[in-house]
Amino acid sequence: MTFDMLPNKIVRKPSRLATAVWPDCGKAFELNEFYRLYESSGGEVGEAYIVFWTTKEIEEYESIRAEMYPATWRIFASDGGGSYFGFCDEADKPHFFSCDPVDPMGSVTWLGLWPEFIRRVSMANYV
Repeated sequence: MTFDMLPNKIVRKPSRLATAVWPDCGKAFELNEFYRLYESSGGEVGEAYIVFWTTKEIEEYESIRAEMYPATWRIFASDGGGSYFGFCDEADKPHFFSCDPVDPMGSVTWLGLWPEFIRRVSMANYV
């Protein structure tokens, strides 16, 4: 897995290598691999902007997420404006989505698996 297309990655120090953020998704899950190598990332990807939150930010948001979103949804990034990015781990395949943080259930756009998610974000085709 390569994350070359993600700008401004902050490399995780070897002494602080993270364990899987979402262990139930497995070590090979793209986001577990990302967070094993990097603290965060943010900037333009093609025609859009995306910020991958730090693991601390993900943990801090978890209590809010638990109240607003279905139990299988996980939020990990935003476009710096009106959309959050997350994934739903159902049927052993994480499917990515975007949603409005104020009305997540009424605004979800399903974006597919990781390659399709990155492609659609880079084309600003995620709302």
